Parts: sequence; C-alpha cells; structure tokens
Amino acid sequence: KWNLHIFDMKEEKETVLDKKIGDWRLSANRENMIVGIGSDYYTGTVAKAFSSKTPGESLVLDRMAYRVEPGEEWAQIFDDAWRWYRDFFYDPAMHGRDWNIIGKTYRSCLPQIASRQDLNWLLQQMVGELCVSHTYISGGDNGPQKQPDNPVYTGYLGAEFQASPEGYYRLKTIFGPTEYARDLEAPLVRPDIAAKEGDYLIAIDGKEVRAPRNPHAFLQVIRGQKVSVTINDKPAAAGARTHEVEPVNSEYILRYNRWIADNIRTVAEASGGDIGYMHITAMSSDNTAQFDKFWRAFRYKKGLIVDVRGNGGGWTEYFLIDKLERKMTAYNCLRNMVPFQYPPGASNAHLAVLTNEYNGSDGEAFVEHFKARKLGTVIGVPSWGGLVGIVNGQTTIDNGTVHQSNNSFYGSGGGWLVENHGADPDILVENDPVSAMAGRDKQLETAIEVLMKKIMEEPFVFPGKPPYPKK
Repeated sequence: KWNLHIFDMKEEKETVLDKKIGDWRLSANRENMIVGIGSDYYTGTVAKAFSSKTPGESLVLDRMAYRVEPGEEWAQIFDDAWRWYRDFFYDPAMHGRDWNIIGKTYRSCLPQIASRQDLNWLLQQMVGELCVSHTYISGGDNGPQKQPDNPVYTGYLGAEFQASPEGYYRLKTIFGPTEYARDLEAPLVRPDIAAKEGDYLIAIDGKEVRAPRNPHAFLQVIRGQKVSVTINDKPAAAGARTHEVEPVNSEYILRYNRWIADNIRTVAEASGGDIGYMHITAMSSDNTAQFDKFWRAFRYKKGLIVDVRGNGGGWTEYFLIDKLERKMTAYNCLRNMVPFQYPPGASNAHLAVLTNEYNGSDGEAFVEHFKARKLGTVIGVPSWGGLVGIVNGQTTIDNGTVHQSNNSFYGSGGGWLVENHGADPDILVENDPVSAMAGRDKQLETAIEVLMKKIMEEPFVFPGKPPYPKK
C-alpha cells in the first residue's frame, strides 16, 4: 500500500519504485534490500533498484529451509532475558539481589533442559527471585511436532441444571439476553423455543437424560453441530417438546451478564431505586466504554457502586476517576424541559467501590486513586498486590515473549503502593463460602448499607421549577 522512494545523496535525485509495497528492509551494509509485495518477496541492490525502478529479482521460497540448534538458541534466549531484566527492571538495585550471581546460577542449568517449555520454566524461576509482579515469560518455538487438535468439545445449553426428586434435571436458570445486553445469543432463548426456568430436561438427541448422569456427557459436539433437546413442563416424556439447537462452547458471557443484571436488580430493589451499580472487568480502552454505558444510565442516582472485583488491569483507570471526580455546579434549563445537571457527565451520587483479591494491576491503581481523592468508601478485601507494571515486552528469536516489571508506583506521601500487599479497603468484608453457598454477596450488601446511610445523612434534592425572575 506504500510507495518506496529511494534518494541518491550524491546526485540529490529521487526515484519511486513502480509497484506499491507492503514492507522493506536494508541489509547490514546498506547496499542490498528485500521488498515485500503482497505475498511475494524481491531482492537486489539498492543501486539497481534506483536505476530500474523495480524491486529486484523474485525470491522462490517453496524449498526454503533453515537449521536450528536448540541448545545454542536457548542459551541466547536465556542471555537476552537476563540482560533485559538487568537493563529494564524498574529498580536498578534489583530488589537487593545480586543479578550476576543469579544469572550464573540459573545459566548452569541450561545443559539439563530438554525442551522450550523447560527453558520458560527456568526463566520463570530466575525472574521469580525478584519477588515482583508482572514477570511474564511465555511462548517460543515448541518444535514441529504437535498433536492434532481434537475437534470434539463439551457443548453447553446456556442453562443451570438441578436434579429433581423425579430423577430428571430441571432448568433452574436459563441464561440469555438481559436488559443491559440485548444482543446476546443463547441456545434456549429463541422465539421458536418455549423453554422456561423450571422446565424439565427429558432427553438430548433422543437419549433420556436422568440424574445423576451428567447432562454434558450428551453434549460432546463439534463446531456447528446441532442437537435435539426434549423439554417438558412436567417430569415425563409424554407431551414433551423437542427443539433443535446449537450448543455453545462457553457459557461465560451468558452467566456474566446474568450476574450483572441480577446485581443491578438487587441494588435497585434494596435501595428503592436510589442506587446504581456497574462492574468493570478490566482497565483497557474497551472498558472505558463499558464504564460509560453504566455511567450514563446511573449517574443521576443518589448512590453508585463501582465494582472492580476480578478486574484484570490495564492502563485506563484515570479515565474512570476523571468522570467520578466531576461534580455538578449548575443546572441546564431549557423551556418545557426538566432541568438537567451541568457540566455534562457530572454526578452528585455518593460513591462506593467493591474490591477483592482478584482485582489486579491497574484495577488496584484505581482503588488507590479513588481513596487518594476521597471519592467514597472502598469495601471488600485487599487486592491482588501487583502494581509494578509493564509498558513493553521483548520478543525472543523464536517469537517468545519476556516482560520486565519496569513501571512502579509510589504515593505522594513517599511510600511504594500495593506491590506484594494489595490495595486495602476502608471496610474489610469477606465473602465467605457459607454466605456464597447461601447466595449472599456480603460485600455488595455492605456497599448498599453504606450508601443508604450516606443518602440519609446527606440527602440530594433535585430542584423543581427553575427560579425564573419575578416580574
């Protein structure tokens, strides 16, 4: 898609190759070049390309082969990884460890490794000596031998099963589109399928399904395969309905969105509609849109719960804080319209954040930022404890990846934040197994209680008619 320009410094003249190119490289001595055009490659001297305006001779790669000496390659990868940590690790003192001795110790194990996976394990043990987060070692060339992929996988119907006294399974929960994710597709949620929660699963592909046999044993499928599902509103085959559906290979998105909708409903019911709820799965560019979706829906509530439990981190937490910090200073008033808050996107809601041990990296930075700006109450348990982050990863000669923990945080008070400890909540609440088995989310319940108390203590009154000047 590009034009390649070649400029002669002595003659002070320029020429342009006659074909669009996709990529190009110069040789080490700067005299030769290789040019990619579509799926083809051409090579020749720069001087000839300048005079002929052609990319050179076509390369025939059909019989191209190269030889790898794994031992030598692994030694180079080891040395590269050790140097990258020496040069890019955030702490020049290497957390007080003698990096030269550590390198020498682990390098002595190289003659004993027998695979690329062994090398990754060895590197992971070496960088683990630093006792720090984000020390990711992965990938690499595992050789040409690979077991063929098994096309068969366990399919799912997007439902939660519950054994009944009659010996059949009931559809305790059916997952599908929600009020907040209407475009979700699910096997049992279609206009032509009359399946409802509480119905009985009678058979799959004509084979009766009885407890305690696992229903998923009947759902071993390949991609695109459809199965017939027989359902009845009573525990009997007589009068049952049979539908053809395509199982999904994962229920995660369906279950997650049901959890979100249930939490929103729980919060709304417990607060009389005064409190909104959102969950942020990570801190990437996509998650700013995830935040904005629920921020627009709930920013005019009297309270708002921002749930970052299980947050996968990223780099955008301050975008969220920027929105949460905005406060209303006035009302916009248009004729025949209800006044609305100004500036746009501002909120006067009381705020609470939920965090847990699975909230990591930039999600933990969000908690610390939220606390530092005194925006509200943080509820839950200490987070993951990994805030020495990464801003780049190096690629090894065989396309593996080595990340160095090169981006740490310390607070305005001068102390390191989060690493090997976690971001602490203001109110410590743990979701213990007994409560979880009972279907209780104690952290969410506490957040509702905290915000309801705030709302009672500091009520927010929306204005009535605008104060038009008197005649």
